Amino acid sequence: MGIIQKQGIQSAFITYSGIAIGFLSLLVVQPALLSPEEIGLTRILYSFSFLVATLLPLSVGNITTRFFPRFRNEAKGHHGFFGLIVLWTGIGILLFLPLLWVLRETFIDMYREQSELFSDYFLMVFPFSVVIAFITLISNYLYSCFRPIFPAFAQEVLIRVLFILLIGIYALGWLGFNAFIAGYFSIYLLQLGLLLVFAYKEGLLKLRPDFKRINRGVVSEMIHYGWMVFLAGIASMAIRLVDVVVLGKYVSLALTGVYAIAAFVPTFIEAPLVALDKIANARIAHSWEHNDMGNIREIYYKSSRYLFLLGGLLFLMVTLNAPHLFRWLPPAYKAGIPVIEILSLSALFNLVTGSNTSVIFTSKRFYAGAIAVISIAVVNFILLVLLIPQMGLEGAAWATCISSFLYNAFKYLY
Repeated sequence: MGIIQKQGIQSAFITYSGIAIGFLSLLVVQPALLSPEEIGLTRILYSFSFLVATLLPLSVGNITTRFFPRFRNEAKGHHGFFGLIVLWTGIGILLFLPLLWVLRETFIDMYREQSELFSDYFLMVFPFSVVIAFITLISNYLYSCFRPIFPAFAQEVLIRVLFILLIGIYALGWLGFNAFIAGYFSIYLLQLGLLLVFAYKEGLLKLRPDFKRINRGVVSEMIHYGWMVFLAGIASMAIRLVDVVVLGKYVSLALTGVYAIAAFVPTFIEAPLVALDKIANARIAHSWEHNDMGNIREIYYKSSRYLFLLGGLLFLMVTLNAPHLFRWLPPAYKAGIPVIEILSLSALFNLVTGSNTSVIFTSKRFYAGAIAVISIAVVNFILLVLLIPQMGLEGAAWATCISSFLYNAFKYLY
């Protein structure tokens, strides 16, 4: 646990720094300098693009975590594993982007009534989703290579600082709104470029796969695993992001912006788990590959114990201080206080069960986890459609909370 503890502390520091910057951005800078409609547009644009980006890589992140230990060999460039996953992602892009193009008018019409601004910028989803897909690919590759710190810094800190700077430039009138949205996209493009430069300097960008190492049996196993976890990945991202997407259909863009700001606050509770998973996923997969059950057991039990204690304290801190936090915001944002309380409970469910997701999805019993998360995603969507028209923002929060409880209950019992 020594390396995990050291990198975990570094990752936790980066994660909490990112959350602090995110709080500054979402609770101070954005409400002061952007309209609720503009905030709502950036959140829907990112959430929709992220959902599409989940489709494009065909679950390459999970494939990397589980199968990379078989290819690990720095002296031989990890047998060109990076080239293999780039090829894999390219196939996914060729499969799904044409389908999105065919369906584009359907999505545009769907959002035109309540979120017309998103309909106007819908075509940004195409390049945005491709960039996010490759960011996910290379970040997971670097995590599996035991180099988690720089990609975590780029994701948690760098892009948030750059977004605050972009908002400031826009508020000063130096950019028009079209240029502001282009700048928002460019921040993620810069993140991708920096990750590629970092990986290149680390000697990790060997693109030619070693097909002597990659035989038909390995590819068949990867495809079987990939498709199952691909469906689970879509479902998992849907559980996390579809609330904003569905809200955009039933409520105004301004209320969607209020929800987006409120939904960010409970991420403070989940930060320790996010930081730990970036380190532990690759270690657990490595332990499964070498049948090191003792290490897996130690990681799981220690993570559950410490996260339970820390999660309880963070839950109380967030829920008790939420009303005071919103005193600094315009009155319209007070509608988000119940959302914070409900989603904080959801975050606590995720935290107290430790690294069980990593243990299940890197094992040979991954299919059970995949079936469970797909089922929960369906339940979540049904709850959103039923509760949002009746309860508005609180309905979206309760749908997410109930789904989180059911999913974590399954993982714990399993």
